[in-house]
Amino acid sequence: MKLSVCEIYPTIQGEGFLIGSPITLVRFQGCNIYCSWCDTKYAIPFREDLQIPLEEVLKKLSSIGREHILITGGEPFAHPVLGDFVEILIREGYFVQIETNGTLWQSKFETLPRERFYISLSPKYSVDYKIDPKFSRFADELKMVVDKNLTPEVLLRKEFLPLVEQKKLILQPEGNREENVQRALGLIDGLLKRGYYARLIPQMHKLINLP
Repeated sequence: MKLSVCEIYPTIQGEGFLIGSPITLVRFQGCNIYCSWCDTKYAIPFREDLQIPLEEVLKKLSSIGREHILITGGEPFAHPVLGDFVEILIREGYFVQIETNGTLWQSKFETLPRERFYISLSPKYSVDYKIDPKFSRFADELKMVVDKNLTPEVLLRKEFLPLVEQKKLILQPEGNREENVQRALGLIDGLLKRGYYARLIPQMHKLINLP
């Protein structure tokens, strides 16, 4: 097995409910969509020259020595090997978190031990926040980037509602900008009035200058 990976390094999870956790980040190269505010545009193109043997990746992860692996991108689910890779990592004793835009699904995840992987779902405006319906069942958090495009109507779509009702909704101000913080606070107030709950969590790694 070979993996299209452009980066592997130890850091701290800077987003979502697992914020602050020591992790090893594995960044897949290649994404199926384009977002104008993407902060890792270098990882968007698919590149055949970035193919690393599985054995090398596992050796690197072992040398770093952190149990929590964060797989991000790019878009991890755009890579057919993702499910098998995660299965191997779980077998090796790792806890695996996957960050995804939610447009693609792999049935392999329906058979993996649920307590050993964690899905951070972050739908994107560039595809009208469309997701594969499987994520309504399997996502552990719904992380919505707050900018001028995000509305209460989007947050309460039927595919997101099960996650919102389980208090899995996170509002992440785009770029940690003040205007987006205020937008997020307004969205939270509106949700509370309708009986729903959300948390505002900024990108901590950018606040403390981590990669």
